[in-house]
This record gives sequence, structure tokens and C-alpha cells, in this order.
Amino acid sequence: MSLSRKQYWIACLFLLPAFVIFGMFFFYPFLQSIYYSFTEWNGVKTPRYVGLSNYRYLFQDVQMLDGMKNTLKMVVFGLLVQNPLALLLAVLLNKKFRTRGFLRTSFYLPVIISLVVTSVVWGEILKFDGFANGILTRIIGEANVQDWLGTVYTSFPTIILLTQWQAIGYCAVIYLAGLQAIPTDIYEAADIEGAKGIALFRHVTFPMLMPSFTIVLFLTIVGALRLFDLPFLLTNGGPGSSSYTIFLAVYNAAFKNQSYGYATAGSIVLTVFIIAVTVIQLSITRRREVEL
Repeated sequence: MSLSRKQYWIACLFLLPAFVIFGMFFFYPFLQSIYYSFTEWNGVKTPRYVGLSNYRYLFQDVQMLDGMKNTLKMVVFGLLVQNPLALLLAVLLNKKFRTRGFLRTSFYLPVIISLVVTSVVWGEILKFDGFANGILTRIIGEANVQDWLGTVYTSFPTIILLTQWQAIGYCAVIYLAGLQAIPTDIYEAADIEGAKGIALFRHVTFPMLMPSFTIVLFLTIVGALRLFDLPFLLTNGGPGSSSYTIFLAVYNAAFKNQSYGYATAGSIVLTVFIIAVTVIQLSITRRREVEL
């Protein structure tokens, strides 16, 4: 046996334990879940094969449909509002001014706070007789205040705004790192060519920022599709199903209604959707990246 072939088999031997563990705890459960998605199963009795019924019911279930609509709203809001605001914030925080360090810390601080703590605090602030309505009552009158998390029309928009409290600072830090990685000599060359203001940003800064843009866009889309914590902790999808997300609908189908087969079908559809969207997004944005 040649030396290179021997090294190859030794490397395989070292990789074998990791491959076995990964297969046991990832690949096998995933393949098993595909089987369960075609069954009616409550986690105790023997699964009963029902064909595509679970997948067909996904598009008739009100909670799942509301979850899909709200999740897509979250994706659109993340792309059209959260992402530009994070970029604008990063550009502003990249300028030199006296309180720059303090403001950078302040905007990133919400990211390190536990979501459970965040939910409890915001739940107390936004309840009908909470702090927010106490101030609004004095400004616009008691007749115009809302139960922000307890009303069908305001519960999910409120949750979307609360997610921005953490997400914008997090995305801004990634953009800020990208801005600081752009060599200054590129700006000096652009200045000599007379590029300034919006033209400088459009033709120099933004193309050089594409790697950060790819990462932020990926995190925004996947984070929106996986939104679970805040609606679960603040409203549990209510009132009715107005603040459901797909993840929450899958969770409740499994652990509240004990419909594990149906919940597995929902999670597989969500997984395939996330993979498809991220592959398309990465293929589009990576083609536009500029190497330094």
C-alpha cells in the first residue's frame, strides 16, 4: 500500500466516529421524519400511513396558512425595512464623532439580552394597563390606545417591531465590519476621480460591501422564516391565529395537538422552502460580490 493511500485510510478512520455520530443524530432522524410525515402518529401508537393527506391539509389548516402569511410578511419587512435601516445605521456609525463608541455599544446591547427577559419586559410595557399605554393615554387619550399584543390587528405588527429592536443592531454591526474592511486607498482614488455622496456609495461602497450584504440578507431571510421565540413567549400565536408563524404552528401541532405526523410534514415543507430560498439568494448575491 502506498504512503498516500495509507494516509487516506487513516484520515477516514479518524473521521469515522464523527460520521457515525452525525449519521445517528442527524441523517437517520431526518430520514425517519420523512417517513413520519406520511403517517398519522400521536407519538404513542403505531404510525398509520395516510399518503399525502398531511401535506394537503397544510394548505387548508387556518393556523398553518396564517403562519405562512405572517412569516412571509416578516421576510418582506426584513428585506425592505430592516436591511436598509441597518445599512443606514452602519454608515452613520462609521463616521467619526464623539459619542460613536457609546452609540455602537447601545445599538448592539439588545442582541446580548436573553429573549425570555426581553419578552417579559416588553410584555409588561405593552400590556393594556402598561407603561406604553400610560404615556399614550396622556398624549392621544384613553379611547385611542390599544391592547398591542391582545388585538388581532396589532399583535403581529407589534411583534415585527419588537424583532427589529434586536435585529437592526446585529445587522448594523456586520455592515460596520464590512465598511471598515474597505481599503482607504479605494476612496482616495474615487475622490481623485470626483466621486462623492450617493455616487460614491453606489459605485464604490456598496459593491465592496456585497459580502456583508450577502451575509445579512441570508441571516434576515432565515431568521424571519424561523421566527418562533417572540410570538411563542408574548402571544402564543394569539389572539386566534393572528400572530402565528410557521414554526409556531408546527410546534403547536406537535406538542399541543400531538399530531406528530402532520407537524413533521409542516417542518419538512418549511425546511425545503428555507433551503430553496437561501440557495437562490446566495446564488444571486454572491455573483455580485467584489473581491478585494
